Amino acid sequence: MNHGRRCPRTLFTLCVIVILVPSVTTAQDTRPKKIIYETDMCHDVDDVGALAVLHALADSGEAEILAVMYNEVHPDAPPAIDAINTWYGRGDIPIGVYKGVLDEPDGSKYLEHVAKFSHDLDHTNVPDALTVYRQVLAQQPDNSVTIVSVGFLNNLNDLLLAEPTLVATKVDELVQMGTSNFNIASHDLAWIAQSVFEQWPTPIVFSNGGGSILSGEALSDVPEANPVREGYYRYFDKSFRGRPSWDQLTVLYGVRGVGTMFEEVTDGTHSLPTGYVWNMTPGHRTLLTHRISDAAFLEIVEGLMTTPPAR
Repeated sequence: MNHGRRCPRTLFTLCVIVILVPSVTTAQDTRPKKIIYETDMCHDVDDVGALAVLHALADSGEAEILAVMYNEVHPDAPPAIDAINTWYGRGDIPIGVYKGVLDEPDGSKYLEHVAKFSHDLDHTNVPDALTVYRQVLAQQPDNSVTIVSVGFLNNLNDLLLAEPTLVATKVDELVQMGTSNFNIASHDLAWIAQSVFEQWPTPIVFSNGGGSILSGEALSDVPEANPVREGYYRYFDKSFRGRPSWDQLTVLYGVRGVGTMFEEVTDGTHSLPTGYVWNMTPGHRTLLTHRISDAAFLEIVEGLMTTPPAR
């Protein structure tokens, strides 16, 4: 998640059935969650930690990573993302990038260094996000894909404008980090957010938490060959400290759902600086709150971030 981005120029009877078909119900409940990860990995480093969490959940059989989409324009990000995927034994995961008009990217303390780890992709041969969305979504069963978005909404806005039927048919849920962070609530970015929030045909769940859950310090104990470690090491100027876990909690909900960790607020309103106000409505637009302590979340997040690849 990016907290310092300049504005772009342009720019949600059953008992009998359960008794009769328990094996079918169990299979559905344990099927890996199909995830597309939308990130603006650049200025902040929780995007890196969240991708590590997602890979650990894939290693445990809880998630299937269909693609990673990049909605910033930093040239070192595609190879850095590919390096992280490669470390976890998934260097073949499709990566798509935004190729529209944006200002120059934010500076990054870590992308250049992470991009030096083993990978086979760079910004010159990576396809645009809309093409990858079309290819990946078309191959999935109806109502099966969860998009976890922790950055800007420009890729999602392009997808919705170009392929509204594909979104309505294939996407089960959009999980969006924040309703008031800089990514979606300032200047031109808010107009893009409004367009998506108004028109998105499936449920949107907003995740605002994680700011008081400082994760990443435990990465000092993992091998130096781990590019996630390198990302945090460089972000903190060759040291290790905790960083808020906004994006990691968004991924956790996206994969595991409400469970024992979260609760959905289904009433009240939220708004954007454009003046757009929307109602929280069950099954349409909801907001996450937490059911466990920060300490419990920290243990889960850091445990996943430091889990070695299963490869």
